[in-house]
Amino acid sequence: MRKLDQGQKLGKDEYQRLMEYIEELRDKSPESYMLFYERYALLLYQDYSTYLPRFAQGIDHLLNLLMEKPELLPKLKEHQLAMELFPPELHPYLQYSFTQPADSLSLSILFNFLDNNQELVNQLPAARKNEVVCKFEDGNPYKEVGLKAHFDRLSRYSFITRLQSYRYLSAAKAASDRIEFLAADRLGGIFTNREKSIYYFIFLSEANEIKARNACRLLNMVFYGGKG
Repeated sequence: MRKLDQGQKLGKDEYQRLMEYIEELRDKSPESYMLFYERYALLLYQDYSTYLPRFAQGIDHLLNLLMEKPELLPKLKEHQLAMELFPPELHPYLQYSFTQPADSLSLSILFNFLDNNQELVNQLPAARKNEVVCKFEDGNPYKEVGLKAHFDRLSRYSFITRLQSYRYLSAAKAASDRIEFLAADRLGGIFTNREKSIYYFIFLSEANEIKARNACRLLNMVFYGGKG
């Protein structure tokens, strides 16, 4: 942590050890993880393109729930938090987010988007039957700074079955990160860290063009505010 505190750049091995330490904290000591999050989450995102979730379950898990139970959306839209309707694992996120002005505004924008595009929520690829498969360059999830954390977050969406990085943008970094429709069972994404832009595939649970395009719109809305 000394290098982070002093603003020194972490080497590849140091970054990997830090990520492994964070995962251990999250699994074994939630209170210690929260202290680490408060101190370093913004720095890691700004300097290492690495997203850390505040809670074990958050917006991505909530969206999965809304895919299964769209009847909950009107209650959320009106800020009617009947906690008994939601899994206990989501309670910390909901209780926190609805009391924070910035988070509450972001949720309102997202809920309005879902409410105005109900056909999108009703026509998404089916939930996968197995765990997500993630494939990284050289089999090393930490080779590209921030990419594993990005894949970890994408993996929370139940309609994604496989994530795979496949090439770098050679000339220059992309103007912006985004997700694009490629085929009925596949999307393409661009992830950029401080060094380069990386192209990756998002494989879906079924081959259906309408559902794939809906998944693309939803992911762009959540990750990039509708860009792409």
